Amino acid sequence: MDSRFLDLGTCVCRLSASEEIQDAMRHYVSPFLVSAGIHEPPHLTVSVERDAATVAQVRQSLADLPPTTVRTSHPEQRYRIWIIEDREILLPEHAADHVIIRTPGLVAVAAERACVAATIGIRVVRQLVMRGGEVRGGRCVHAAAVDIDGRGLLIAGHPGSGKTTALTHLIEDHGARPVSNDRTALIPTDTARWHAIGVPLAARFTPEGIGGSPTLTAALNHFEPSRGRHLVDGKIELTPWELATLFNRSTAPVTEVAHLVILTRSAQVSVGERDGDFVQHHLDFGTEDFFADDWLNLRSHLSEALPEAQSAGDDLWERLAETVSVLPLAWTDPAELPRIAATAYRRVQT
Repeated sequence: MDSRFLDLGTCVCRLSASEEIQDAMRHYVSPFLVSAGIHEPPHLTVSVERDAATVAQVRQSLADLPPTTVRTSHPEQRYRIWIIEDREILLPEHAADHVIIRTPGLVAVAAERACVAATIGIRVVRQLVMRGGEVRGGRCVHAAAVDIDGRGLLIAGHPGSGKTTALTHLIEDHGARPVSNDRTALIPTDTARWHAIGVPLAARFTPEGIGGSPTLTAALNHFEPSRGRHLVDGKIELTPWELATLFNRSTAPVTEVAHLVILTRSAQVSVGERDGDFVQHHLDFGTEDFFADDWLNLRSHLSEALPEAQSAGDDLWERLAETVSVLPLAWTDPAELPRIAATAYRRVQT
């Protein structure tokens, strides 16, 4: 297996996998790739391989043992978990195609098919970004992020507020580099600022959003997305690598946040204080966030491995509102979104 290093902004991991699996995972992890030797030893190794024999062997060995617990990793994915001394063995509840074994310093994924191994490997990396961010005193926020000449811009708002369309115009019309589409890990720095890190997820575009982008419209006339052309919740999905490639804009794995734009689809801008409560109302995923579950039980290991480990605290939203410029913007007609994006761009440039 080949080994590569990923600087996830929240921790550093070694990714060991075959070239076939590495190529499949690059759609999501390519922004984080770094050369070996740049960093200190990695905080954790992720091993991903196609190994049907191991899957069968593990399933057989646990067939007569009741699981210790059950955890949910995804809306449609639950794992039965056996905890044996310092090992946690995870088997999917309704599938028989892979196994995850977590030991101190290692998460090993074995699957019957390479495509399944790559999918699970991506989910493991995603957990490292999110759980590592929490251990460093941050959290995931419901916002897109771009980097504009080294300055970060968060674009927040409730579903339907135009985040993805504004993001598209910032990239296409103003040369911004994408960081994330809908979920961003936000962590405090030791200089009282914030780093935004893209959680590796596919970006979702409505057909109308695609139609409003000349670049995407032209590209999708001849380009086949890796996730197909089927609609998910009425939207087309593009991986981070596809988004960067189609727009010819390299993805920024991390950016220092300078401004926060909060979008609302309404006739006027929200009135009231732009304080922590206001920011939380628009950025917090809330208690229904299924990505919040630490289904790999990584927090305890990362808390020991990361010297900068700290608690997020209850004042995160207040600190964010006090240290980042907050600009609410309202619109009623989708035709206004290019102007909204231009306004946000000018704010970052001033």
